[in-house]
Amino acid sequence: MSINTKDLTKNKKISSREKKESLKEKHQPLFHKEKMADLCGDTPKFIPRMGYMKDGELVIGFYQREIYGGTDIYTEFVSRDYEPEDAERRLYKWIYNPEYATEYKLSDKHKATGDRMILIPVDELINVEEYHIELESKQKEEEALKEEEEVPFILGKEDADIPYDSMTIRDYCAIKWKKPVSQRGWLNSLITNTFKNEWDKTTYAKG
Repeated sequence: MSINTKDLTKNKKISSREKKESLKEKHQPLFHKEKMADLCGDTPKFIPRMGYMKDGELVIGFYQREIYGGTDIYTEFVSRDYEPEDAERRLYKWIYNPEYATEYKLSDKHKATGDRMILIPVDELINVEEYHIELESKQKEEEALKEEEEVPFILGKEDADIPYDSMTIRDYCAIKWKKPVSQRGWLNSLITNTFKNEWDKTTYAKG
């Protein structure tokens, strides 16, 4: 009698470890952004957990043996069988808190082992993808501002001027104080070039 290996593979029970690795694989692009890529030798601590209500607060729990070495923990909301419970498969990060033993509540004792979990409020978790979207957006804004400041002011260039009603309080202070404190590079250049001789005379008189 022959054995159908296809049926054996189909009925093979997937271990919890294999399920965790499968869940983790989906988040590799974000781990790369976090500079926590397996290829670099930095293995992220990924512990998928089930979220639940405790004393009116949504929490997840980690055992004390899992919170070690001052390392942040990445997680995803799953069922007891490690099936994803979040349709968007969002990755979260808990920033290690060295005071976890005194600042967090404990779960009830495990019926079999007596172990208790450290309960982390879900509100403290960071949505990793949203964090990087905001970070990249901020970096682009800073680069654009830097480019704007580096553009020299050219007299007679029509598009180098702006309407009066677009002047900010910082622009007004720069003009009033005769100091290059504006966030507009061309205005700072104009103030510097216009009042440089006046500053030199003041410095000389004080000297």
